[in-house]
Amino acid sequence: MKGGIPFVLMAFNRIYDMKSIPKIDLHLIQQGSHIEFARLVDLFSHDLFLFANGILHQAESAEEVVSDVFVKLWEKRATVTEVDHIKSYLYTAVRNKAISTLRGRKKDTVSLEDIQEYHFEPVAGPDDSMIDQETLDQINRAIEHLPARTKMVFSLAKIQGLKYKEIAELCDISVKTVDYHVAGAIEKICNTLGVSGKHSGDKGRKMLMLLFSF
Repeated sequence: MKGGIPFVLMAFNRIYDMKSIPKIDLHLIQQGSHIEFARLVDLFSHDLFLFANGILHQAESAEEVVSDVFVKLWEKRATVTEVDHIKSYLYTAVRNKAISTLRGRKKDTVSLEDIQEYHFEPVAGPDDSMIDQETLDQINRAIEHLPARTKMVFSLAKIQGLKYKEIAELCDISVKTVDYHVAGAIEKICNTLGVSGKHSGDKGRKMLMLLFSF
């Protein structure tokens, strides 16, 4: 998990093709299939770690949170088929466990809304990326300076690939508010790069297309 997140489909626009995502058979997990459960863990563990670490700012604690969530899921596998959306279920479980961990540290009531800083793991591109390292560094710095809630929402949407509705339910905000945070983040990143949608010229427009598929 060190060294940044690999690029997936043109920088931050991590668009999931549902046909390419392995389908997890919850019935097999219910029946005790270690292989199917391992596929589930492999599919979601990294992104869940990023989310937990964003909240906790401590990799070891984040790993423990994710591990505990999967252990409890396995222990309760007899009822796993009752889960309508396993991805949302896992993110919600990680959120709750991470917040509980924070409460233990601070000995006080804490909610997701109370988080003043969200840890962002810088994105790293491959050597043959169309975005040079200097530009990538600028983007990472711009994201790092976003407000905590905006940084969290943008990361969930553009890096981890959650749908706006999923983010809204996870963060207890409206879909409109999710859109507001993502749009605000994109605007600040574009300002950092010196490009905009209307007055950026051909080079700027190409950059916007490359980064966000406008």
